[in-house]
Amino acid sequence: MEAILEDHDKQDIECCKFPPEHQHPNCMNIKVPADDPFYKYFKRQCLDFARIYAGPKPGCKLGPRFQINTISSYIDGNFVYGSTQDIASRLREFHGGRLKTNKVYAELGLKDLLPMKMVEKDVGCMARPRNVYCFDAGDERVNEQLMLTVMHTMWMREHNRLADILSHVNPHWDDETVYQEARHIVAAEIQHITINQFLPMVVGRQTVAKYGLEPEKHGYYDGYSPKVNAGIRAAFQSAAFRFGHSLLPDVIERYNKFHEKIDSLRVSTVLRQPFNLYKPGIVDTFILGLMNEKANAMDPEVTTEVTNHLFEKPGDGFGMDLAAMNVQRAREHGVPGYNKYREYCGMPRARNFYDLVGILPNKTVHRYSQIYRHVDDIDLWSAAISEYPLPGAILGSTLSCLIAEQFANIRRGDRFWYENPGWPSSFTPEQLAEIRKVTIGRIVCDNSDDITTVPRNTFMLGDPMRNPFVECNSHHFPHMDLTKWRDTSYDKK
Repeated sequence: MEAILEDHDKQDIECCKFPPEHQHPNCMNIKVPADDPFYKYFKRQCLDFARIYAGPKPGCKLGPRFQINTISSYIDGNFVYGSTQDIASRLREFHGGRLKTNKVYAELGLKDLLPMKMVEKDVGCMARPRNVYCFDAGDERVNEQLMLTVMHTMWMREHNRLADILSHVNPHWDDETVYQEARHIVAAEIQHITINQFLPMVVGRQTVAKYGLEPEKHGYYDGYSPKVNAGIRAAFQSAAFRFGHSLLPDVIERYNKFHEKIDSLRVSTVLRQPFNLYKPGIVDTFILGLMNEKANAMDPEVTTEVTNHLFEKPGDGFGMDLAAMNVQRAREHGVPGYNKYREYCGMPRARNFYDLVGILPNKTVHRYSQIYRHVDDIDLWSAAISEYPLPGAILGSTLSCLIAEQFANIRRGDRFWYENPGWPSSFTPEQLAEIRKVTIGRIVCDNSDDITTVPRNTFMLGDPMRNPFVECNSHHFPHMDLTKWRDTSYDKK
């Protein structure tokens, strides 16, 4: 996540309401054409856009502008725990190794919600009702999209579930030991789910194998190298991993435990407004919505809910344009065009627009020929989300390449990767075997209030033949045996 410039009240910098000579020097406004089919009705001539904080180059040398990342690049659960000691401490209960929660409906037998954000209450939220608070978590974007808040809630619950069991298995462990080991396990679960379930679905199993991203079935991983830079590349951050914006639906659907649709909410109405989660029992209905609602197609189209109404303020009628912001952010970061990355990923460089026929939809190629002067000018994000997908994948060849390469570097360059042997932090073979049982379905089953069935592959839509709904207590979703974490050294004392 980039460090975006803010004003003294920690609000996004406003640029467009000032004449150019009075704007903040880091304003990089997005110009709106006079004939824009939507914004023309609101007489909008530009959209606010602020540059990222500039960071120093290694050795404070002169050169291209560097951006500051505010979170860890590793898959370490930083969205649960934070990327600094201050954030981690703010979120801890300091009792039993647990994270802080909001036990708002404990008397109803419902699981805890995320803690309330008591400091800088309105930062990251808008239209907050009186006496209702935003949520707090390890990543400040927790309130940005309601379904994201739901995922944060599940993983907070998972940490506390593990902490409670570890405290029972090892009653002599103090708060710090329980907290750190539960955190260690959560990070391992996220890593395992990422490479075992998420990446094969997104980039395809063939690409996963090509980049050495298949999880070990037994034993340890021997691919760690201290020479591999696990940092996030600009193309990944500014373009490639924003592919999900094409998949966003127009509405967020809610379902009951029988997987029957209840209702839906416009996406634009739940951005920076997570307050629905304070209603008793509603968290499950949104989790079930994530499992049952169809994503939009992976294609050049992005829902108007985020291209016309992103972070729309009540009464305005319009918001920001996420697609335009993606393109502008990559340009601000100096990310080369799509053609450059095709070549980087081992594919032929397009000599003209019509070399892209068969790679991108004909309509998209024609549009590019009308918009850009040269094929080399095509922006990476726009073209990459438009590629026809690889077999067995959601994404096309360029995005699959960039994303797989980034995750391969993260795995190879992380000394604390869950499969690594020989370090004080390494899991035992028995513990590693338990972590390999974990699936996103198990996480949902353990951390919802009353969800009893989920699709066998919980990342995919349920289907009676290809992906049936199965019981949470079935053999498809085995439990981790946390007795493998019993501290036998204490027993010998």
